[in-house]
Amino acid sequence: MKVTKNSIVKISYQLISDSGTLVDETGQHSPFELTCGSGQLVPGFERALMGLRAGDQKEFTISAHDAYGEHSDDLVRNVSRETLPPDVDVTQGYVIQMRSPEGVELVCRILKVENNSVIADFNHPLAGQDLFCRVNVHEVRHAASA
Repeated sequence: MKVTKNSIVKISYQLISDSGTLVDETGQHSPFELTCGSGQLVPGFERALMGLRAGDQKEFTISAHDAYGEHSDDLVRNVSRETLPPDVDVTQGYVIQMRSPEGVELVCRILKVENNSVIADFNHPLAGQDLFCRVNVHEVRHAASA
C-alpha cells in the first residue's frame, strides 16, 4: 500500500538543519505514527512521504518555505518589559514562552535588551532554513484499520 492522504504511517527519521545541526530524530526502534495530510508534520515533509511504501527509505530536502517558513522581519519586535512574564530572566538569547492578548501561545528569543524593552524574535527557530531529511517507512495502513 502506498502513502496517500489520510493513511496511517509509521516512520523513523532524522531532520537536519542547513547548518548541519540534528534538529529531531525518532530512532529506528521508536517510530513516529502520523495520519498523513493532517498537519502533524511540516507540509514539505508530508508531501515527500506521498507514494512511499512500507520498507522504503528516502532522503530529501524541504525548502524553508515548505518547512517553517521564511524568516520575517515583521516578527522581530520591540516589546515592553511590562508585557513580559514577571519571572523571566531578561537576557540576550533567552527564549520566552508567553501568550498573546488573544490567548495564542507564542515563543520568542530575546535578541537585544534595552532599558525598558527588549527586541524579540517571534519567528520559529528554524524559519528561513532548508531542512534535510532521512526517512524510513515502517508501516502504511488505511485509517479505517487503525
